[in-house]
Amino acid sequence: MPKHTLKEWRNLRGMSRRELSKQTGISERTIQNYEENHENIRKASIKNIESLAMALGIKMDDIFLLSTSIL
Repeated sequence: MPKHTLKEWRNLRGMSRRELSKQTGISERTIQNYEENHENIRKASIKNIESLAMALGIKMDDIFLLSTSIL
């Protein structure tokens, strides 16, 4: 499975931050912080990474820490 950033996975799944927040119990603001600053997701708890991965239907190590998109 390819590696993508959290935002890329969320968009691939057609989910809003609000939907992801409801499924994970992680605040929308925290999800936004993870998406906008890759240093923040590197500091995320294992519990949060696990919750995000489960909600997105991926493995924890599928959430890549840097953008793979070409602008």
